[in-house]
Amino acid sequence: MSFLKKLMVTAAFSAAMFVNAAYAENVKIALVVKSLGNGFFDAANKGAEEAAKELGGVDIIYTGPTKATAEAQIEVINSLIAQKVDAIAISANDADALVPALKKAMDRGITVISWDSGVAPEGRQLHLNPSDTNLIGETIIKLA
Repeated sequence: MSFLKKLMVTAAFSAAMFVNAAYAENVKIALVVKSLGNGFFDAANKGAEEAAKELGGVDIIYTGPTKATAEAQIEVINSLIAQKVDAIAISANDADALVPALKKAMDRGITVISWDSGVAPEGRQLHLNPSDTNLIGETIIKLA
């Protein structure tokens, strides 16, 4: 499993455990993708499930819209707020449009992490950047 996948689940798990330390039930982490049916996101879910199994006490909810739109992701976020998940790890379709819904989630005690495609800083507590474009460029030049 990739380091990034482990880091993402561990970060969400740690933050959610800190907030919900008094509860005995499993921590529920929602992995919200841009759209379902995408191999990249399916692989991320597989890694998240593996990390959750290694850590124990974590349930992954793999979800996202069928259409890659901000409006559809907002519906998903609102549903997750109603389900009272402990953390949302999201790859955003729109960095700014999701902020109000994610602020609402944070106001309700839900940890919000963006990954892959970030959310504006005011709509999240942490962003996990899977790669640095400068580092990628330097590595390509070195390997060429």
